[in-house]
Amino acid sequence: MSRAIKGLLITLAVSIAAFIAVYIGFGFYYMNGFPCFTWINGVYCTGKSVDEVNEELCKKYQYDGINITDISGAELYISAKDANVRIDFTDKLNSYLSDKNSFAWGYYFFENLIVNLSPDVYVDKDVIKDIIFKWEIFLDDDEFNISIEKTRDSGYVLKDNLSKAPVQEAISQAVIDSIKALKTEIRLYTVDGCYTEIQLNEEQQKIVDLYDKVNALQSCMITFKIADEEVKLDKKIASSFILTEDDLESAKEEKVSKKLPGSGLFIAGSKEEKFPEDDIIVVEGFLMDSDGNLILSESRMYDFLYELLTSHGTEWDLVRYRSGDADAEININSNSKGNGLVYDINSEFEFLKAAYLSGEAMNEEVRTLQLSDSVAVFNAKESLGDTYIEVNMGKQELFYYAEGKLVMNMPIVTGNVNRGRGTPTGIFSVYNKRYHTNLVGVDYVSYVNYWLGVHKGVGIHDATWRSKFGEEIYKRDGSHGCINCPLDTVSQLWEVVEVGTPVILYY
Repeated sequence: MSRAIKGLLITLAVSIAAFIAVYIGFGFYYMNGFPCFTWINGVYCTGKSVDEVNEELCKKYQYDGINITDISGAELYISAKDANVRIDFTDKLNSYLSDKNSFAWGYYFFENLIVNLSPDVYVDKDVIKDIIFKWEIFLDDDEFNISIEKTRDSGYVLKDNLSKAPVQEAISQAVIDSIKALKTEIRLYTVDGCYTEIQLNEEQQKIVDLYDKVNALQSCMITFKIADEEVKLDKKIASSFILTEDDLESAKEEKVSKKLPGSGLFIAGSKEEKFPEDDIIVVEGFLMDSDGNLILSESRMYDFLYELLTSHGTEWDLVRYRSGDADAEININSNSKGNGLVYDINSEFEFLKAAYLSGEAMNEEVRTLQLSDSVAVFNAKESLGDTYIEVNMGKQELFYYAEGKLVMNMPIVTGNVNRGRGTPTGIFSVYNKRYHTNLVGVDYVSYVNYWLGVHKGVGIHDATWRSKFGEEIYKRDGSHGCINCPLDTVSQLWEVVEVGTPVILYY
């Protein structure tokens, strides 16, 4: 064997021996640490001891405490310090490390060991229970209150300071489990077993039974359909029909009147009657008859309908038309008597009363409002177009629209409705224009500067004898039927309006 080969073999043997020695050395090194390229929960652990890795992992898991929310909305915060919370990975790390052969580090060298471990969380259960048991949500039986209260938008509601009784042991365990899971908040009402039903006493049960009656009457399911709009008779409205102790004196004073539908009449159960003054009892602030029926005000039902229908009259139709509804219809009552109603309020009132008397108000129903017999229906686009004069006699104001845009408006005084001289309603057109002329009536002659004839002897003109316009002057000092206007503005209108311009008159 040549010297060169012998030297090569010796070098190889020494290298192998050195490699084995180094490999074994690293094997002993890793006996007390983690294999190379080990990552646990984002922490590089190679060669580190369990204590070292545990310390680094615990620093990553900063836990401050938990916020607890009760079903009533009450909140309690327990800090990690108060609960003696301790986070530790030692057992999990030892278990993981025991499964690894330190002398297999060469294999691990080519395998990235990426591991996720959950910590062990230790809490002082006795401390947590003590904190929970002192929470104010745990009331004595005599501290539980229940009442019926009126809200702004949802009618009457049943109010209590504790709808369900909290279970101390269950809540304590739920909090302990949440802390051990390192949760920062818990809503107790989402956890099964944290609450139990409260056993009501006799007086509390009576209040609940009364509320059931109140809620049945305010849970009206009637929806009124007006054109393409639906208006639901919701709890806010329906609850206002129910009389309370505050209404007692005013209810006694109500008198039956043909001019005021619903006045002096009330509904109790399935009966319609005058106010049963000698048969009234007050229960939790509500007026009831001797049979235990809540009392409903018919006049308030009528007032609701009146407000609903007056807000959906001719003016409402015009707003829809100007908003882009080219197919909008304009309803005008030719016999409105100044109230602007186009729907038959009397038939709607009878319908609503009958629904409550029969109990069918609680059944879901869509009621399409019916137009009054005296209502004329016009196609807005065909009858008005984009240029027209609008006379809103309910608001005592005149508007002039040109090509769809408002050009001018002015306060006015129209015919005196209380003397039977109300201005006619309908859609007409300017049939003539006169300048400096006399208006001659049975008992008067009036000089005007500007005149626009609208319908028969009724026209739009200045009224220099008036110092005020608008408001409700027409009811006490209205015209003979014409539309009286201020001189300065009607002169401008006269200049731009042409004969043939549509004029819509309505209340």
